[in-house]
Amino acid sequence: MTQTIFVTGIGTGVGETIVSAILTEALQADYWKPVQTGYKNGTDSEWIKSVLSNNQSTIYPEAYKLKLPASPHIAAQNEGIEISSQKIIAACSGYQVPGKRLIIEGARRFTCSAE
Repeated sequence: MTQTIFVTGIGTGVGETIVSAILTEALQADYWKPVQTGYKNGTDSEWIKSVLSNNQSTIYPEAYKLKLPASPHIAAQNEGIEISSQKIIAACSGYQVPGKRLIIEGARRFTCSAE
């Protein structure tokens, strides 16, 4: 069974990505950010991959990449996109590797099942 650890914060730029990188490295966990907003200078997934020194971690692709550097719901609304929790859950279930931890960085906590 995969143990998931969800990292979130009270706003943009408060350190979720740094904490996610530390946890991913220390636990040799996998990393996933379901919704990336504002990626003009690169994504959080790209940055995490660049700072890891272990070769055990897998960085999974975002379910959504939105241009506007804002909260996911504002960025999605701006681009006329509806964020589907079912799409996120379906992707997440594919990232569940038995015996591995999965660090999920996001704005809102969710589980990898419909429950």
